[in-house]
Amino acid sequence: MTATTPVEKVAEVLSAANFRRITTPLNLAGIQFDIPAAFVGTGTSSDFILLVDTAFDTEKRIQQKVEGIARALDSIGSMRPLTTVITGPRPLRLVIDAMSRVCRVLPLGVSNGATQDADIRNWLAVLLPLKLPEPSDVAEGAAAEFASAGAADPVTMALIEASSQGREEVERCLSMIISKPLDDIAAGHEI
Repeated sequence: MTATTPVEKVAEVLSAANFRRITTPLNLAGIQFDIPAAFVGTGTSSDFILLVDTAFDTEKRIQQKVEGIARALDSIGSMRPLTTVITGPRPLRLVIDAMSRVCRVLPLGVSNGATQDADIRNWLAVLLPLKLPEPSDVAEGAAAEFASAGAADPVTMALIEASSQGREEVERCLSMIISKPLDDIAAGHEI
């Protein structure tokens, strides 16, 4: 299924990041809140995320709903941090500031179709898990780059060769490199 509205596009990204969609309208502390979509984090994420759209609701009404949901979460003792993702035309700064007093506010910008998915992921980056490269890939790439940069330097090459045998060998090699000139001076040889 391809998302057609901005809210649904954001919902796809959050679902892919293992956020669980909550049925709407929300029913918190006996009060019903009608919002386009809501999510809760799973695993290590404890976020409670509201998706709102200024194209279908007024800024003031969205602000009232967000403040009401924040109060309802407080009244039931929820420990989940509240985040509101705003799609559609950007609300006035006063409205965003008012909502920021009770939750984190992430207003999405406008993007073209070609980069829309990447733009949404960038705007939601604080909510999404980090994707780190495998440590071995980074280490191999760094060692190869370091070796090519220091190919003419015998000290660098000795340390790189020692690194394949572990930390202790690097320490031993570095100790020898540092102590050799000092040993020569102590023996009366010129460097």
